[in-house]
Amino acid sequence: MASTNIYEQEKGRGLLDRQKYPEGIQEYMALEEDFLLNNLRGSKSLLEIGCGDGRYLEILAPVVEEILGIDYSQHLVNLSRNRTKDFPNVHVIHGNAKDLQSLLSQTYQFATLAWNTIGNMPPEIHPDLFRGLSQWVEERIFISTYQCSDAVMEERLKLYENCGYKVNSIDGNKVIMEDGEHTAYAYPINYFQDLMESHNFAVATYELGFCGVMIVGTK
Repeated sequence: MASTNIYEQEKGRGLLDRQKYPEGIQEYMALEEDFLLNNLRGSKSLLEIGCGDGRYLEILAPVVEEILGIDYSQHLVNLSRNRTKDFPNVHVIHGNAKDLQSLLSQTYQFATLAWNTIGNMPPEIHPDLFRGLSQWVEERIFISTYQCSDAVMEERLKLYENCGYKVNSIDGNKVIMEDGEHTAYAYPINYFQDLMESHNFAVATYELGFCGVMIVGTK
């Protein structure tokens, strides 16, 4: 998982700069944005886990009545708050996604984990995360992640190179950067199916170009 201050560094800021994304990931991001807008327009409430610098908070604020963003990085929380300061329906808090029980006081109609947020979390927190989602989400969760293939790995490696990262090692679909300063995972779809179905979500999947996939869990 990225350290909480990685985005204060030049390389980390590059991960937030869409101009540095290779073509396949650009396509993935555009399709993800369209998918979320089409499916969340008119929603009453949304929980965005891993809200990052607030890009999706800003995009969705005009079409969702109430949004709460959570991020593990205080630096990104500050960026999100500044980015959405003119949207009174958006609130951003600092916290760990595995601790939804202590962070939340109300349920939300939908939840999102966009652009491989799930892959930037250590897998050992996933059971607690999905247990929390099953309790605090009323209808559906939208999880966007990288597909697992050699072609997608090539695009991921181009992104890290563009941002100045050197790869220490590749373990299946897990990329470990030099000095262990950033580790990014990707998982096969059946991994999420097992997690979601064990917490009472029915699963559907939608391709986002050749790089991404949207996994929708419905109660």
